[in-house]
Order: sequence, then structure tokens, then C-alpha cells
Amino acid sequence: MILFLCGMTLMLCQYSPAMKGGDEAGVLSELPMVAGDFVGESESPSDKELELLPSDTIIVKREYRTPGRRTEHRDLAHVSLVIAGNDSRSIHRPEVCLDGQGWTVTDSSVREVKLLSGDVLKVRDLAIEREVLLGNGTKLPLHAHYVYWFVGADVSTPSNLERQILSFRDNVLRNVNHRWAYPSVMAYVTDNLTPQQSGERRRNDEDTVKMILSLIRSLAPRFQKDLMTTL
Repeated sequence: MILFLCGMTLMLCQYSPAMKGGDEAGVLSELPMVAGDFVGESESPSDKELELLPSDTIIVKREYRTPGRRTEHRDLAHVSLVIAGNDSRSIHRPEVCLDGQGWTVTDSSVREVKLLSGDVLKVRDLAIEREVLLGNGTKLPLHAHYVYWFVGADVSTPSNLERQILSFRDNVLRNVNHRWAYPSVMAYVTDNLTPQQSGERRRNDEDTVKMILSLIRSLAPRFQKDLMTTL
């Protein structure tokens, strides 16, 4: 049986058609300026991102705020979109980068975002925390939620393992070479901070996740191509 499977694998590799180039990503290479109640301001990639990611990686970032509101009613979220080039190292488990930035992942779960079209987008929600040093020298625990998913040519998944399986399956069976993209949204849990310290309203875990999913509901159909036809 093992010899049979090995033989079949070799035949698939030998007789499979050449892979498509994977030049076209499943997302636009831009984030909208307006998304629901939020307005986004462009941000530049950090020096660390430029250093670690391959040079042909596309990185798009915006800081989204709810304008025209007093600080105690304001929301803020950071959104990034990473699109792979020829080097697959552009797309990876975000837990690796978060750990390198001093964050500890305390919980991980898959959440469903029901879009206005009725479609459901599955995303992964990471609860993360680290300590921050305040101006008076005291340390304070900082909590946040980091929500992400992976987007291929015509598929999406909240699982890095499933992304790898889809890459292999579609490469062999569909002659499709996915050019993966990786959208993410991060927002702080601010219920232990004053609005003056955080620059936004107090939000607990539940409120923060609700705000992030609401933003994704507005954002995703504006840049993810397989969702754009349902606008």
C-alpha cells in the first residue's frame, strides 16, 4: 500500500499540468478610506516589517477611527493587509510575529462574521496581552484582540494548516497557485484605561470583539474579491 501511494504521488507530480503563475491575488492592494462609521488614515509599514518580509511583499495599513466623536465615545482599530510576492515567507502564522513583539496569546477562537449579503466569513480571534510602562513609571497589563484570516484566489480560511492544505490541493487538482493575502485587525481592550490614556472609549473584551467584527463586516466586501460581487 505504501509503495502504491508513493507511486501515485510521483505520477501526480510528473503528469500534473504546470502551475498557474499566481500573479493575481484574491484581494485588492488597497484598503478603503471609509468603512461604516470609520475613517481610515494611511500608515507606513514599520522598519521591522520591511526588514523581515521579502522585498516584493505588498503591505497596506490604515488606522481607522470614528470621527466627530468625543474621546470617551471614540473607537480606534489598526488594520493591515499583507499580500505575498514570489516568496511564500510573506504569509505565516501571526502568532510568531506577535510573540516577537512581546505579546502573549491567551486565547484563540474562530468567529463568524455575517455579512450584509448573508455570506459568512470565518476569522480567527487571538486574545493577547503584554505589559506597558506608563509615564509615571508604573506597569499596566494591556489586553487586545488580533483578528485575522487568509485569502487565496477564490477561497479564505482562518486556519494556517487549512491554508497549506488548500495550497497543495488546488495546486494538484485545480492547477491553481494561490497568491495568499493576510488581512488583520487589532484593537485594544480599554476597560482598565481612562479615555485620556487610551484616546478612545472604555471597552471590555466583548465590546472590543463586537467592534472589530463590525469593522470587518464593512471592510471585507470592499477589498476581498470573492465577496465584492455580493455588495
